[in-house]
Amino acid sequence: MEADRIWGREAAQAGESFVKPDMLGRWRVGNEQATVVDDPTIPGSLGFYLYDDEGVPARPKYIYFRGVLWEPLHTRFTAYIFGGSSNASARSMDYASEPLPRMSNTYLAPGDHDFDELIEDIRFGLYVRSYMEWNIDDIRWGQRYVGLEAYIIRNGELAEPVRNPVLEFTAREFYSSIVAKERKVEMYAGICGKGEPPQGVLVWFGGPSVRLKKMRVGVMR
Repeated sequence: MEADRIWGREAAQAGESFVKPDMLGRWRVGNEQATVVDDPTIPGSLGFYLYDDEGVPARPKYIYFRGVLWEPLHTRFTAYIFGGSSNASARSMDYASEPLPRMSNTYLAPGDHDFDELIEDIRFGLYVRSYMEWNIDDIRWGQRYVGLEAYIIRNGELAEPVRNPVLEFTAREFYSSIVAKERKVEMYAGICGKGEPPQGVLVWFGGPSVRLKKMRVGVMR
């Protein structure tokens, strides 16, 4: 949902986006549980700023809102191309680098459940606590994650560990399969790399634990 990637400018360096300009505000990528926020105003966060690198006042943005592709991340330039206004997403690595549309603190919005409530009626399932490997395709549609810490869920309880389960799905499959979300949000430190010459900026990313339905699970051998 970075506007320059949607426009096609980033394609040669870092791939494209499955999102096209005419899909914004109308195309559904998930169900009502799929709300994704980018918020640079979280105090103490790695992606914190009150004004972006073009002097635009920062605010939270809904990237996906209740399953609909909602608001791309814009600089003044990309907003002009799209016929809108900047939403303060221009970030540069340093004073000598070009400001680009970039994430700040990006997370799946929380739900209203405790973790125990998410699993209490699951007779047989899988809980993936963390991952050791991830892959995405060039348009950010297909994704693959290999679990690092993972456990069988049996009769509503975490049971024996599972070695290297594999989840492979499309963006729509994931966001359409959310049944419920934990109210607790966990954020993780990261670096967003982008541009040519390459730039890296500090970010947070994360979200709540989510309960998914009918997901295919494989094993890495």
